[in-house]
Amino acid sequence: MQDENLLKPVKALMEAMEVEDDKLIRAQFAPSATQAYGADGKMKTAEETAKWIQSDIISRQGKVKKPEYTILDGNQVVVRGQYSSRGYTNKADFLFTVENGLITSWRMRY
Repeated sequence: MQDENLLKPVKALMEAMEVEDDKLIRAQFAPSATQAYGADGKMKTAEETAKWIQSDIISRQGKVKKPEYTILDGNQVVVRGQYSSRGYTNKADFLFTVENGLITSWRMRY
């Protein structure tokens, strides 16, 4: 049951990205959610993250093909697959932190 609760917002995010549902994409994130690139990258503020979700995920139609989910100890979920957006593609290696049913951080680990 705990695993399903952790996976729920992450899977919902991947599904919402696939169908380009911007409201559902935003609904998976806590208001205080943060985002960063790389293992050592500095996390954006919540305000910067909200803008990034709009500009880099929603507006660019970001999607992950064939997402594979791995639950780590605690409250983290890794998503791997093939990420693509307008003008960009790369292997996805995303680390999400989930708290109280919402994503609180998204780290792009390329």
